[in-house]
Amino acid sequence: MPFILAANSPADRNAKIQMRRPKSDIPTGVNERVVRRYKEQRSEAKSKWIGPASIIQLEIRECILRGEVVGQRAYDAEGRLSIETALKNGKKHGREFNWNADGSLLSVEPYSDGRVHGTAKQYDHRGRVVGTYKMVHGTGYDVWRNQIADGPVYVSEIHSNLHGSLHGFVWWLNQDQKSVHDEKHWHEGLFHGIEREWTFEGKLRRGYPKYWVRGEAVTKRQYIAAARNDPTLPPFRLGDNSPKREFPLEIRRLLKAPKRK
Repeated sequence: MPFILAANSPADRNAKIQMRRPKSDIPTGVNERVVRRYKEQRSEAKSKWIGPASIIQLEIRECILRGEVVGQRAYDAEGRLSIETALKNGKKHGREFNWNADGSLLSVEPYSDGRVHGTAKQYDHRGRVVGTYKMVHGTGYDVWRNQIADGPVYVSEIHSNLHGSLHGFVWWLNQDQKSVHDEKHWHEGLFHGIEREWTFEGKLRRGYPKYWVRGEAVTKRQYIAAARNDPTLPPFRLGDNSPKREFPLEIRRLLKAPKRK
């Protein structure tokens, strides 16, 4: 769920990027061991919404200190560091850093015992904070943002989490911040609700809505029957087949434009 710059302005291309890396949470003096080589697979996506698709597997190296794996680093095809994660007892513990290909910092997420805990930050190519979100031991809203060229920053994804698992609605928002192009609902890490996807024109994609009850696909009739007795299932409403959304108050607060720092 990265922060994305769809295009760079001439000012961005000519700007001097600060290449200084933040202090690592992985101890110094570690040995790196390659556990997965770089691999890239490309294919044309069926959806014109997302365009050409590619699956990129970065080279993964474990960071070992006195026989213990204390971190993991991921490198791109040019050998540039892309992701760095501190580990403790096999779980993320410490800050996870993500970098762009040009070396600028993309995001920082703090982890404690495998769950996001604290304030996560996202940055633009100039090193400015463009958004934050806070989670407590994996509970809260994971909020990610997008930016078109050097224009305004807007919320592009909201993921509801409970104790480190997806729980509640997940939305992929359009730039107008009043409509979505993808919506799912989870319950304790399982699909549990109605799944919808829309085209760029705002029409439901073929095969949607899809209906889920605790991770199992069901028919619309089965879903409606289950929802009558299960308050954790969002009710089916025909109006929700439109991509326009009236978000609850706590979500509307998240959609306010952040102040750049």
